[in-house]
Amino acid sequence: MSGTQLTLNKPWYDTEIVNCSFCGIMIAQEYWADDDFPDDLFCQQACADVKRRLEAEALELATISTKELSDV
Repeated sequence: MSGTQLTLNKPWYDTEIVNCSFCGIMIAQEYWADDDFPDDLFCQQACADVKRRLEAEALELATISTKELSDV
């Protein structure tokens, strides 16, 4: 859950649109850069936290499914 709030370094006339890597909302100027997801830009820390929680739950479910298959 470590990261930092950063500002996009774009000139005012740049027309490139940057979206949150998780929810897709447009990032106008400031974004959250999370240490666990270095290639992603998030609109806020909460999006990074939800992505982290969902990945942990998916990994847990995959582990449980694999264990159930090995018990058969």
